[in-house]
This record gives sequence, structure tokens and C-alpha cells, in this order.
Amino acid sequence: MIRIMTSEASTKVPRPEPTRHLVRATCEYFTEVQLWPLRTKLDPDRWLENFSVSEEEHATHLLGAFLYFSDAITSQLFESAFQALSLHPMFPRCAFLQAQGQWRAFFDNVLVTQVTGENPNSTDSGYAFLRMARQNLGIPQERIGSPIEIANRLLAEGPRPVVFVDDFVGSGRQCVETWKRPMALSGGRSASFEKLASVHGSSFFYCPLICTEQGFQRLQQQCVGLTLSCPHIIGASYSALAPDSLIWSDQLRPTAEEFLHGASGRAGIPEDQWKGFANLGLSLAFAHSVPDATMPIFYWEQNGWHPLIRRT
Repeated sequence: MIRIMTSEASTKVPRPEPTRHLVRATCEYFTEVQLWPLRTKLDPDRWLENFSVSEEEHATHLLGAFLYFSDAITSQLFESAFQALSLHPMFPRCAFLQAQGQWRAFFDNVLVTQVTGENPNSTDSGYAFLRMARQNLGIPQERIGSPIEIANRLLAEGPRPVVFVDDFVGSGRQCVETWKRPMALSGGRSASFEKLASVHGSSFFYCPLICTEQGFQRLQQQCVGLTLSCPHIIGASYSALAPDSLIWSDQLRPTAEEFLHGASGRAGIPEDQWKGFANLGLSLAFAHSVPDATMPIFYWEQNGWHPLIRRT
């Protein structure tokens, strides 16, 4: 079910045991109040039809644990995540008017960019958050750009604060690659953000909405000079494959992986993909995208498999 996560999200909290009736009623309610989209986008009933009677209990628990973030919730999380930067130690505790002035100076100078793969494309989720930075936060378009554009501005104009925006960090690989990748810049120069952080004097922040504990630790270790500001960190127990997974009851947990593997195989999901990227085994989606770390069992559409959510 929809949950708002905090850094303590991996702590077990007593909750009602999911039943098919309860979960389907909750899904229906989420649709009615527009937390979930219409059935053409997210269809729990058709998805449950994929499973046999013997699999029903596992499937019900899996659906009950699915996290969906609508556009409205995503926007609110984004605004909160960005505003949380004001709590960074670079803004020391001081009188209100002084603190307000320091935050305004930061806001009026910050440059905003995204993390990208080796070959960026228009479907990358970061583009949605660049638009959100302009529309929701009011940051002018001239201070928003691609990593290369922002790096060129730093070299031309001097030190500035830079914020990378994103929705989700799974393994952390893409951010590490963006941070360390040498970029061909103007004037025949080449530099990475990692190098700019060490010699240029700019401050760099990464502001994703949700981050796995694994990704958080990786970024702390491999991205020296990059401050990670993430208000929602999910522990390993949010994985359907974890020995202490929060998704399953104590009775179902020992056979959960067997269920997932068997159902995924029947759907035709390749053996090297059914656990999700980096074997993270997650069950979450945003209105604008489904992360690679989410298990394909939720969005697969081949071999007659009915997706819970369509991956557009």
C-alpha cells in the first residue's frame, strides 16, 4: 500500500494482514481519490488474474506492498526534498532574517542539472525534474541545463552551487558515472564534476526523492565532494527478495522467492531480469516512470501477462 517513507522506514510496524478483499478495496479507494490513475494505467484486478489459486496469497501481499507515487505526490516530495537543502550545515543556525537571506542567495545562484547515462535520451526521468525545477520552484530556465552546459557555466562564470535532481536512486551507478565521467567542454578542455569539486570551489548536491540504503552507501563512498540530500532512504528489507522482507508475512517469506521466480518464468521474463536491476527486487513506481530496480513482474506485457502498471 502507499507509504510515505522516512529514514526509519525499514523498521517493522504492526499492520493488518493483507487479504484479497482488503487489498482490492484499498486499490479501488486509491483510484477513487485519484492517488492511483484509471485502470488503463494501473489495473490491479487484471494483474491478480495472472496468478493461480495457490499463488493468490503471495500475489495479494505483493500488491499490498506496491508503492505508487502520483504526479501530485511526486511534486510535493520534490519540493520538500529541495527545501531540505536549507538544513545543510552550510546554512548555520542564525537569526531568521539572516537565515532567510542566506537561503535566498543560494536559491538565486543555484544551477540545476540531472544525472544521465552514457548516452542520454529524452525519456530519462531527470528531464521531468528539470521541468519541475522551473515550474514548481521558479528557477529560471537559464540556470537549468544538461551536465555539460552546467560544467561550461562553472568554468566561464566561477563557483556556484549545483543541484542534481532525480526521482530514485537504486544501485547508485548512474550518479557515480555522471559524477566521474570526463566531459568535453568548450575551449578544448575536459573535466568531470568530481574534478571540478576538488579544484573549482563550487558546491554540489544530489537531491533525489527516494534512495535505497545500498545506493546511499555507494554514493557516500564513491562520490567525494557530492552532498547527498535525500529525505527518504529505504532499507534492504523493502526488497521482496530480502531475508527479512517487509512485504511478506512470516508464513509466506520462506517461499516468496520461489513464487516470484516461478511466476516470472511463466510470464517469460528472462532469467537475468526477474529480480530487477542490481537484484534489488523493489515494488514501486512513479506516475512518470517505473525504475529499473522494480521487478518486471509488475509491468511485463508479453506471453499474455497483464501488467499492473504500464511502463511508458
